[in-house]
Amino acid sequence: MNDPDNAPVMEAADPSLAELFQPSHVIPELKVDTRDRVIGTIVERVEALGLVTDSKWLETALTERERMVPTAMPNGVAFLHARHRAAEKFPHQFLFLARSVQGIHFGSPDDKPTHLFFLLALRKDMAHLRWLARLSWICRNRGTVGNLVKAATGEDIARVLRLAVAELPGNLKQK
Repeated sequence: MNDPDNAPVMEAADPSLAELFQPSHVIPELKVDTRDRVIGTIVERVEALGLVTDSKWLETALTERERMVPTAMPNGVAFLHARHRAAEKFPHQFLFLARSVQGIHFGSPDDKPTHLFFLLALRKDMAHLRWLARLSWICRNRGTVGNLVKAATGEDIARVLRLAVAELPGNLKQK
């Protein structure tokens, strides 16, 4: 006997990397040297691309999140995101990546410079968490991080990221 009240809830599939990330979503070389300027530069670019409707909100949300607990991780990577979802602020969900070959001190627990700054702007908490898990897994691999740091252009960076997503283990692959 089927009981519709106990039916499993079907969640829509996460957006694909192709839906979230384009070569234009890359700053190949940040020309700044502070946490606030990293955030400001990223926000300026996503605003110019039409990815955010309220850049002041985004800059404040990212700055507050970083002051609360830095999102920088060992291995030279940070995962910027607002503490609270605000889907109405984003015409489209997206991932964005800014890179500093030299590295910027961003509060990493190992006190080493951060080279890759991912901004996650997803509308659903579960999609955000799954993409954060995927990117974290990808960035555990020093070879992949090195390839992202060494890539010559935004298109090359996007290609490295696409390959890394394609090689995710089964439990992190998109369904």
